[in-house]
Amino acid sequence: MKKTLTALACLTLATPAIAADTIKIGLGVPMTGDYAPYAEWQGARCMAEKINAGGGVNGMDIEVLVQDSAADTQTAISLAQKFLDEGAVMLGTIPFSDTMIPVAQVAKSYGVSIFQPQSTQVEMHAGIVDNFFTGVSPDPFTATAAANHALSLGVKNVVLMTSDEGGSWSARTPLWFGDVVEAGGGKVVAKMNFSFGTSDWSPQIAEMKALGTDVDAVYISSIMPDISVLIRQLKSAGIDAYVIGSDGFDDPSLDAIGSDDPSILDKVFFATLAPSHDGSAVTKFIAECKEMGIDVPGLFPATGADTVAVVAWAVEKSGSTDPSTIADTIRNADSIPVVTVDSISFKETTTYAQRTIPVMGYKNGERVLISNEIPANTPTDWN
Repeated sequence: MKKTLTALACLTLATPAIAADTIKIGLGVPMTGDYAPYAEWQGARCMAEKINAGGGVNGMDIEVLVQDSAADTQTAISLAQKFLDEGAVMLGTIPFSDTMIPVAQVAKSYGVSIFQPQSTQVEMHAGIVDNFFTGVSPDPFTATAAANHALSLGVKNVVLMTSDEGGSWSARTPLWFGDVVEAGGGKVVAKMNFSFGTSDWSPQIAEMKALGTDVDAVYISSIMPDISVLIRQLKSAGIDAYVIGSDGFDDPSLDAIGSDDPSILDKVFFATLAPSHDGSAVTKFIAECKEMGIDVPGLFPATGADTVAVVAWAVEKSGSTDPSTIADTIRNADSIPVVTVDSISFKETTTYAQRTIPVMGYKNGERVLISNEIPANTPTDWN
């Protein structure tokens, strides 16, 4: 994604009790700017406070160090160095490969890894760095889960929206979706480019109308508010197509566009990181944090709970706070309990979590869980 140079914010958040020996996790994440809704610090802070209130881990508190990297890679690298010098045993950063890779390279000499609970980009699994974990599965899995549901609805003709600004997440995820749709008998009738921050989709809509065929679905891997604008403008233009996407759709502000007319969301669905409907583990966690006085505004912030839960589990299991030992314990575990799903494992995949891929939709303006499986027909051209 495009980077905007920002000044380093000086806000540091930590859990209240800091013991003589603490388990430090450093998060140089976007607390301001366009990507702030997708950062994990609130969930990490809440999970640390819950663990500390229960006695900590082997008698040690978890200290979550948080500072704002906004959308600037150099700031994120500087923060990583700062946290490493302060004794962090795990890091989190801006969840895009052009930042995660250099941060991981800085952390390597300290024996420290990155745990990014929401990163789906395939670049991180290409062997460039080996001190990296993501708590979710890569984009080809989410693309496949969404495509499988589209095919089950009888979708045939699809338009793919692509952008290079979000790396493989926005550029290649639509292509994997298209591959699965075509393997299932559908057809990609057009591929169109877009830029983040688009507020006028009329050029793409005009191109769709000029195709000479009905468009059953539009797939895009993008962020809010771009998505909500696209949904409204397609409907206003009389294009009655499904609008399908990935985890970028999983933002409470998307739900809000159905407040006046819930039917606008009837043909919207997306594959995402974890079930996020009412009654899910994520929404229960968010409610618990609210009772503690911590606002965790949605799924992405809640994923930080997994970072803290995984580190705490590894320290307790190994009896060590050595970062290399923590990483080895995580990588060799058959099952690690987390918040967003029942458990995850890196034993077979090494860098990304084996877990189910939920597809979320809407009924009467409310989120519903459509499916939650590990797709068996995921494209293999990414690894």
